[in-house]
Amino acid sequence: MRKRKVYLAAGALAAAAAVAGSVGITHAGSGLRAAPVTTTVTIPGTDEVWAPPPANAAASLTADQAWAKFSAAQGETSVPPGTSVQLGLITDPVGPYCGGECDKLLTMDGISYLAYNELAYGYYWRACTDNSTSELDCQNWFFLDANTGELITGALPRLNSVLPPPSPTDSASPSDSPSPSQQ
Repeated sequence: MRKRKVYLAAGALAAAAAVAGSVGITHAGSGLRAAPVTTTVTIPGTDEVWAPPPANAAASLTADQAWAKFSAAQGETSVPPGTSVQLGLITDPVGPYCGGECDKLLTMDGISYLAYNELAYGYYWRACTDNSTSELDCQNWFFLDANTGELITGALPRLNSVLPPPSPTDSASPSDSPSPSQQ
């Protein structure tokens, strides 16, 4: 199965900036409270696993601070309206060890990982375009390191299109996302 993923690269970061700009990030801090993940799920359309954080997990940054660090280069620092945020552990397997290309990744039991149980904020929003053919086409995720604000990974189904801003009727929480068994 081919994974629908965003790897940290110049093109992906440029797309992230376009997405962030398209959802109207103009106001100062939102005071967003990140609820902890309560159930382990696989992000639909990927192999990324989003799991509950340990009870004693303490992020160095708030969800607002992590987003501000991530988006500061674009001059926009507030979490977009209609975005849900959770604190959890992200695991993102790349696949079997791939030699030199995987040397900078964590490899365990022959599998290389972009992230393995890394404390992160998961930002989720739902945005569909006219050419969306399934619910999966509407789901968007960014996972930012909860201590540095750096992009770990994300799932953006339409990197080559501009996303419309989420509206109150379009926004959904991660718990509204279909589970892999529902697809």
